[in-house]
Amino acid sequence: MGTSNRDLEGVERQGHIIDANIQKRGRNPSYFLAHYQIDPDFQTATGFIRRVDQKNTITNMSYRWWPESWIINWGSRVNYRRSYDFDGVLQDEQTGVSVDARFARNIDFNASFNRDMERFQEIDFWKTRYTIGGNVRTSRRISFGGRIDTGDQIYSVENPFLGSGTEFDLNMTLRPSSRLQSEITLGTSRFIDVRGSADEELFDVKIWRAFTTYQFTTRLLLRNIMEYNSFDKRLLANVLATYRVNAGTVFFVGDDARYDQGNRFDAALFPDSRLLRTNHAIFTKLQFLFRL
Repeated sequence: MGTSNRDLEGVERQGHIIDANIQKRGRNPSYFLAHYQIDPDFQTATGFIRRVDQKNTITNMSYRWWPESWIINWGSRVNYRRSYDFDGVLQDEQTGVSVDARFARNIDFNASFNRDMERFQEIDFWKTRYTIGGNVRTSRRISFGGRIDTGDQIYSVENPFLGSGTEFDLNMTLRPSSRLQSEITLGTSRFIDVRGSADEELFDVKIWRAFTTYQFTTRLLLRNIMEYNSFDKRLLANVLATYRVNAGTVFFVGDDARYDQGNRFDAALFPDSRLLRTNHAIFTKLQFLFRL
């Protein structure tokens, strides 16, 4: 793919994209090999390219076994990625090994190890990270899962450095009835500065979120979202009712509110940590489909 672009100053630029890959997906062995590159002068005024000036080579190989007993199947995977810019400077390098298994009664497990190089602010950072997770969906009424990702992490500031970061995610879905469903998630992110003699915690963020729906009829739905961010000390609440006449004709009405911890925006007026409503909106929308 190629582009030719002339800007308002009359400067002309021509760029290209090359993308080639070969892959095989099978019951046992699978492999994938790809190379793509985006020229620094590649421009699309009517499209969207996240990043130019890159040359990437990606490969992975995996093998899967099928005992089909209490272990339905399991397998391992090796992957490698290398990225340069057009000046030949190595920007990223990723090497990873993973294993995953699917058990009877809809239970799955996965674990991985990664050794990566990430270039940030003209500095090469080598990172080692470990991930482990799984899900249990045995019951129709309740399912749950989690993931923990820990290891080296870049503190992306003006003078970056390598510290220790841990991310933990927990999810649970409740279905007490066929009409009611609630998805509850907890996401955490913690960063430790390990450069000194004593480790220093720079942040420990927790985000609680509950997404609940109740289906009154095939046309009428009530949805509620509650989210609390421990870093911002902020609670978000959103209630939305939807009445659907057909696929294109829908009526919405909702209530949206934000609550902030008082002493974070005015400690003199609100010296304690009570949550105060700072934003409130009621909204409605009618979408109508005309058929000619």
